[in-house]
Amino acid sequence: MHAKAAQLLEAHSQHILGQLATEQLPATLEREVNAFLDWASQRPIQQVISVERIQDFAVTYLLNQAPSDGLRLQIVTIAKAAFNSPLNSKTYVHQLIEHKTYLAVVEKIASHEQLKKDIIHAAVGNPVYAKLLSDVVYHALSDYLVHENPLAKKVPGMSSLMKMGKGLMDSAGGNGAIESAIKSYLHKNMQSIVELSEKVLIRTLDAKQIHHVAEQMWHKIKAAPLSTVQQYMNEGDIEFAADVGVDIWNHIRQTAYAQDLLKEMIGVWFSQFASKDGLSLLADLHITRAVLLQEITLFAQPVVAEMLSSGYLAERVQAQLTEFYSLDFVSQLFD
Repeated sequence: MHAKAAQLLEAHSQHILGQLATEQLPATLEREVNAFLDWASQRPIQQVISVERIQDFAVTYLLNQAPSDGLRLQIVTIAKAAFNSPLNSKTYVHQLIEHKTYLAVVEKIASHEQLKKDIIHAAVGNPVYAKLLSDVVYHALSDYLVHENPLAKKVPGMSSLMKMGKGLMDSAGGNGAIESAIKSYLHKNMQSIVELSEKVLIRTLDAKQIHHVAEQMWHKIKAAPLSTVQQYMNEGDIEFAADVGVDIWNHIRQTAYAQDLLKEMIGVWFSQFASKDGLSLLADLHITRAVLLQEITLFAQPVVAEMLSSGYLAERVQAQLTEFYSLDFVSQLFD
């Protein structure tokens, strides 16, 4: 390296490091960040990157890679910390969810009449529901005949007579006949009973009743601390949820549906918003030029200070400039 080139290299290095020194760094960052944002604000997203590149990137890093054990550990650790936080015992439901917001959600749910009908129809159509309803009706009828018969209550002496008759029926196996008759009736008429119960449920669970039930629920839960959830789950449930969540995601992410939908969503976003520049898109997140400059400066100052004190920046600047000043044509400039 030519002697004068070596002197210029040293001067050049000191100039760059001086711009990054603590007292000069804010001005350097302001100048460079603003210059970059001026450039970026004049170029729409679609001019600097294609939709295909974004889609490929998303598929590669969101869908083609399974969540690592390290990522799972971090998520579970944070979830457990939130679950066990002492804040939960002194924070209440009504502090996080406003009553008016709760009512708005209830109103929206109550307005979906067809959805309500479909849910009720699916529920009553389940064989388990028919079996449960059959058992309830059977026991209600049996109890009524034995304990609540109005004839036994209104006619003097009829109760004693019926009890005596019941004893005779028991000894003669009459109870079995009554049970058989009730069960036979239910078996023949169960479908019509189920259909009737469906109509009753639909009629009963109208918007007014849903609001009434929701309001009662609100008064029960609004003053409950968040720590109440600890009565129903523990850290083992968080571990289980994480394992199941990973299993579900690992299956979903490999389906054609997930890949096609992700690409489709990116395509829709790109067609609608890629004509904007990056600074305009960040503004939708309330991230302005001033905010960017402030946050970059706050982040960069301790990082650059550490890079300077450790000698890392001096080493990298020296390496980059040495390559240039060692070139033959640079030495020839001084001959």
